[in-house]
Amino acid sequence: MMSQTSPTLTLHGDLPVELYGLPLREWQGRAWRSAGAEVQEESADAAMVASAGWVLSKGLLLALVQQPGAALVERTAAGDAKLVAAHCTTDEQRRVALEALDAPSADEAALQAVGLTPQNAEELAGRYNHQLRKRETPYAIDLLSEGVPQAEKELFKSSYKGVTDFVTKYAWPVPARYVTKWCAKAKLTPNMVTTASLVLVILAFWFFWQGQFALGFISGWAMTFLDTVDGKLARTTMQSSEWGNVFDHGIDLIHPPFWYWAWYVGLQKLGYGAPWLDEALWVILVGYVLGRVIEGIFMRVHGFHIHVWKPMDSFMREITARRNPNTFIFMVMAIIGLPVLGFGLVAVWTIVCTLFHLVRLVQAGTQKKTSWLEA
Repeated sequence: MMSQTSPTLTLHGDLPVELYGLPLREWQGRAWRSAGAEVQEESADAAMVASAGWVLSKGLLLALVQQPGAALVERTAAGDAKLVAAHCTTDEQRRVALEALDAPSADEAALQAVGLTPQNAEELAGRYNHQLRKRETPYAIDLLSEGVPQAEKELFKSSYKGVTDFVTKYAWPVPARYVTKWCAKAKLTPNMVTTASLVLVILAFWFFWQGQFALGFISGWAMTFLDTVDGKLARTTMQSSEWGNVFDHGIDLIHPPFWYWAWYVGLQKLGYGAPWLDEALWVILVGYVLGRVIEGIFMRVHGFHIHVWKPMDSFMREITARRNPNTFIFMVMAIIGLPVLGFGLVAVWTIVCTLFHLVRLVQAGTQKKTSWLEA
């Protein structure tokens, strides 16, 4: 029996628990499929075998699927070595792996004798998550000893982007965790949440356009919150899809300039004016487009986001002139009665940030770079 391009996998055992609203074996099946395995029920010739009672990080799942001969061995709370999963290439390896899954303690020498390589999570998987732009220690959680709450907490934590704006990074994680869990229990799909966020995008635009800034900010921040929840729901329930990704990122890409335009119109409807208001709008709009172009060029040349090149770039991502920081600036100034000045500050900040990213793009040059998070 040889490992395949998409290796078959059979889950061993079960527990009467749910993870994010899904029966354990269903959740595990989704998790392994998302990593590239073909999950089969009690297959006699599956290349991979895995315990259903252990929850693994995405990087660890990928490492096991992509490394024939790998065997994940972790320590239980009692200190025993336990085989969690193995990617077998022969029937003999599969037989020994199945015996090890049933045993209270894994015989690592027996695994090695048939050509399997016992490794723990950190030895098997790297620490850098390219998709979410962060360092992440790979984990394997024993549900029997650590429990579902700890597993769900770790799954949510690992679903969160490491490099993002300060609102998403510091304000949203705690409430988003509970709302994500509620959505999963209510059987809401990520695309349903994204659709709700689209409705709020339009509602916020209309309120801003009418000069009803308070209602616009409420709708807008609610939208940005759901924009966080939909991605976390997709990753924790293993419902990520190509269409969902296009739907979510398409909204994120297109709507900010329309909000900025609506701020401009709303200011005028309220009687606020300044001789430089038109120029400020154009600076914000052109700066937004240039920022996205700079990011695209860097990604094409170097293969990763400009915001994870060096620590200063990651810090700058927290405050750079994107939707959330810009909305925060405009909102604070509107609250203290200076919305026109707030609009002007957004324009000035857009210039500063665009120049910063342009300089960084030039400094990077055309020679391939690597992210500091991979070091």
